[in-house]
Amino acid sequence: MKTRRKHAAEDVLTISRRSTQSPPVSIGNSETIPTDLIFEIFSRLPAKSIAQCRRVSKFWNSLLRSSDFTELFITRSLALRPQLLLSCEQNDELFLFSIPQVQNQDVVSANYHTRFPCEYSSKITGPLRGLVCITHPRKYKKMAQVICNPSTGQSLRLPNLKTRDLLVKTFLGFDPIGKQFKLLSMTARDRENSEEPQVLTLGLRNLAWRKIECSISHLYLQIDWICVNGVIYYVAVLNGPPRGMKIVCFDVRSEKFSFINKAKDMALCSRSAIVNYKGALGALLSKGFTEVTGETKCLELWVLVDADQHEWSKHISISLPPMWNNIVAEAMLFFVGVTGTDEIVLSPRYLSEPYRFYVYYYNIESNTIRRVEIQGMDAFRHCKVHLSLNHVEDVKLLQYI
Repeated sequence: MKTRRKHAAEDVLTISRRSTQSPPVSIGNSETIPTDLIFEIFSRLPAKSIAQCRRVSKFWNSLLRSSDFTELFITRSLALRPQLLLSCEQNDELFLFSIPQVQNQDVVSANYHTRFPCEYSSKITGPLRGLVCITHPRKYKKMAQVICNPSTGQSLRLPNLKTRDLLVKTFLGFDPIGKQFKLLSMTARDRENSEEPQVLTLGLRNLAWRKIECSISHLYLQIDWICVNGVIYYVAVLNGPPRGMKIVCFDVRSEKFSFINKAKDMALCSRSAIVNYKGALGALLSKGFTEVTGETKCLELWVLVDADQHEWSKHISISLPPMWNNIVAEAMLFFVGVTGTDEIVLSPRYLSEPYRFYVYYYNIESNTIRRVEIQGMDAFRHCKVHLSLNHVEDVKLLQYI
């Protein structure tokens, strides 16, 4: 019976193994469908459906594992299906959820993906093109790194990062030209000194951390970071001369460091939100404060015009509408980022009484604010919740990254 079902499933769709440029060929009563059309059909399915389709036959499995299909799938996800990724830590486990990034509803249910083991002080990096990295502290100054794919539930243990230092920050970057993921880890003995950075390239047969040169002596400060067009950005203090707070740039492809000066009137601080604003580097500020409240009257958005010349656009001063105080009330919000539809996304770090979790969308063009309740988070009443923009489903299996 199982054999019959298998052959029947294969007979439903006869897929051409020829070039995608070849026209459909009629063979008997069945028509051969070009592979590019098959890819187009499958790319419209959710990731869970792709996993089920891989079990139909060996040929379907091979087809849906191919680099051509997985690249098409994530490209479509990036363009049409960006999501907010929610992470919650509870009982030594990290739970991952998502919701559509653009919301036109007042209430939406969180979509549970998977959970991974974690420890106290574990840190999550990402998401970036569907992947996240979890860093676990270990004894004897070894840091364990795990790459995870929330869509497939897979995880891949990476080699230990050996360091004598106590402070470790890991960044996940992607080179859009070479199509490679790389991890950059910065270590520091204390708040004053930094050590050589280390890089790990995913996709190699023998994964290993390697030290690289860094001509800019600096100490990273920012918890958050961003990767835009193959460059990782984070806020740091340069040890000088001259000493000062800058935005450090790491080119993922060349593995070279540089830095960008802040604008003259830009109140950049260690927890300023650096964001992707329409494909350019941006910075969101709230008059030097790290959080936004109902009492906040104004926001500032700066956009980088020329990195080589350290030129920023004139800041956009956003005067918040009167309804802001009524909607935000006593909530303490933090910047998440800016969507492609010009909405600034903010969220609290914990569930509010009576244990509800809200995401706030401020539209820059219309000067309006709306609040969306995220349901399905009741079990995480006393847990810290972290949100990230631009998470996408990725069906690529980790061993093929």
